[in-house]
Amino acid sequence: MVLEMAGKTDPGLFRAGVGRAVITPPVGFVIDGPEHGARESTGVLDDLLARVIVLESNGTRVILVSLDVWGLSTGISGSIKTAAGAASGGDANSVWLTTTGNASSPPLWRDDPQYARYAAYLPEQIAGAARMAVGSLEPASMGSKGTLLPDVSTFIEGPGRPGNAALFVMAINRADGSGIARVLNFACPATILGESTMWTADYPGYASWAIEQNGGGLTLFSQAPSHDIRPYDWWDNNPEPTHAERSPQDVHAMGLLLATQAANGAAETTQRRNVEVDIRNDELSGIQVMRIGDAYFVSTDRPQPNKFARRFRRELTHSNTFVSVNLSGGMFDDKATFDARAIKRGTAILRELGAS
Repeated sequence: MVLEMAGKTDPGLFRAGVGRAVITPPVGFVIDGPEHGARESTGVLDDLLARVIVLESNGTRVILVSLDVWGLSTGISGSIKTAAGAASGGDANSVWLTTTGNASSPPLWRDDPQYARYAAYLPEQIAGAARMAVGSLEPASMGSKGTLLPDVSTFIEGPGRPGNAALFVMAINRADGSGIARVLNFACPATILGESTMWTADYPGYASWAIEQNGGGLTLFSQAPSHDIRPYDWWDNNPEPTHAERSPQDVHAMGLLLATQAANGAAETTQRRNVEVDIRNDELSGIQVMRIGDAYFVSTDRPQPNKFARRFRRELTHSNTFVSVNLSGGMFDDKATFDARAIKRGTAILRELGAS
């Protein structure tokens, strides 16, 4: 269903455009991640991508950027925001930058000499994708939906503690109902392939590809707080875990479940053309808060336990809140201290923006 109001051809109404860039490092470069340490890459199973969505309403423009990586250093993330913002006609503060939590990743959270030239060029690749998105801006509608993807993850502490099944979907459509873009937010690290020496985007990449192939438009995945969550039933010391082979088929199983449920959720959204867009950057708590219509976004560079997302959603039960953390690439053995101040500040800003 699409809700219209008078003046639906007003150029101030909602517009959207998308772009993407391949960011797969060269074969032979080091793969790293939170579990198995550095190893030399030997091939490409599927490309790593940067996906960009540019959204505009009533003169306010925001840029959503997601990379198929585990994390980014402060310097690289700052350069990406600056480049993407400038390429989109905005600034760094208008960029919402997130990652998929891909554990088969270039180690961009640390200064690796092998990646010096790659890291310098990466912001320009993303700026190019942002220019593509601006060039493809078109009238759009959007709506969001909170749904569930149960029984595919677990908390690491032990059995009987299923992971957070909350899946949030934002669907951005054309007037004819076809998809321009989808934004997904789910808490489960992309660690299924484990110690593979092949470049891969793991299950978020496969899920995004599946949705894109079925008419959903460019699909941007954002990793929700998952510092204490693992795929399937991979809790600590499980003697007989399922999907233990960590094969591409195990990736596909997770990705297809995610894609199917996300597509169902997108189909149930109420689409609106009159969309309020606002973005706030709170320096005191180090969080970014954004509103796009009936969807709300919160992000922080720091690793956080899943309680971080659950607390926002408990405080604001009637709002669809997309929560992204760990941009800085914290490892599993790093302490993820629950940030109560960010919860308090973020909740206050979300209420100011209309969340309830």
